[in-house]
Amino acid sequence: MKAIFIAYNQALSDKVDSALQIAGVKGFSKWADMLGAGSQKGEPHLGTHTWPSMNSGMLTIVDDDKVDKLLSYINQINKVAEEQGIHAFVWNIEKMV
Repeated sequence: MKAIFIAYNQALSDKVDSALQIAGVKGFSKWADMLGAGSQKGEPHLGTHTWPSMNSGMLTIVDDDKVDKLLSYINQINKVAEEQGIHAFVWNIEKMV
């Protein structure tokens, strides 16, 4: 099993929700209001007067066979909306109860 954390501009919420649905991912935890700044491109999302946009974050634990499909959809979203910001991070889950 793998954990996938997705950090993204709130403007992309519907697209991320659709990506999970299309990839067959049902379980997740979501943080609706997150502050952040990307390390490469785009503007900070800090919820301030100067940088008013906000991020959201999502964590899902999936079977290995769903990882590439979900990451492919996330990559497609990023290609269309690179400056808005979306990143996915994957790591192994050792145990789950």
